[in-house]
Amino acid sequence: MRKIIKTAMMAVGLLYASNAFAGTTNNVYIDQVGSGSTIGITQSGSGNEVGNDTARATFNGNTQNISIDQVGSQNTHTVNMQGANSSLNSTVTGDSNTVTVACGAAPTTTCTDTAITANATGSGNTMSITASAKSTMGIAVTGDNNNASITSSTTNLMGAKADIKASGDSNIVSVQQSGPAGATGFEARVDITGSSNNVGVTQGGTVDSKVDIKSNGSNNSITVNSSN
Repeated sequence: MRKIIKTAMMAVGLLYASNAFAGTTNNVYIDQVGSGSTIGITQSGSGNEVGNDTARATFNGNTQNISIDQVGSQNTHTVNMQGANSSLNSTVTGDSNTVTVACGAAPTTTCTDTAITANATGSGNTMSITASAKSTMGIAVTGDNNNASITSSTTNLMGAKADIKASGDSNIVSVQQSGPAGATGFEARVDITGSSNNVGVTQGGTVDSKVDIKSNGSNNSITVNSSN
């Protein structure tokens, strides 16, 4: 059994989808255009989707407040944000979930002063955030064998901040920031608790780069590349 929810939202939206029967898949597709929106999406069960490779969840406008909450395993959400001064909070609880958030991706490539956070509790989850100028990005994962990555690039001397916290074993953490960061600079903070984790941080810009890594555990691998 397959459920599909498709909506266009202009001001305030709240969607809730639950798997009432085994084998049910909930799909939420959103094409949001306009500023000042507050949007909440909640899904429970397994195999649910918010957007996908061919029909993404798109939020286009300034000062938007977006929250996505998925409880269960093998759920995905793929989000494309455009605009300035917006925020997105993503929470997944369960195993083998995939979260992809891009701010300023094609076609309009606009993303400034945006705050994005992604939280995961469980194992085998994949979390990816991509953003640009003056953005603040954070990922927090609790569990084993998770993959958390943050990528940002700037072209206008505004910099960006990335923060990843991971608690568990055998997690992979990656931060990559590049571009003319200017006086604001790039900041990367990584806090790891657990064993056999792999951490990689790469930052390159015209000036100012700060990397702060805390590691508590054994057999962790840490690589830092910083240049300007």
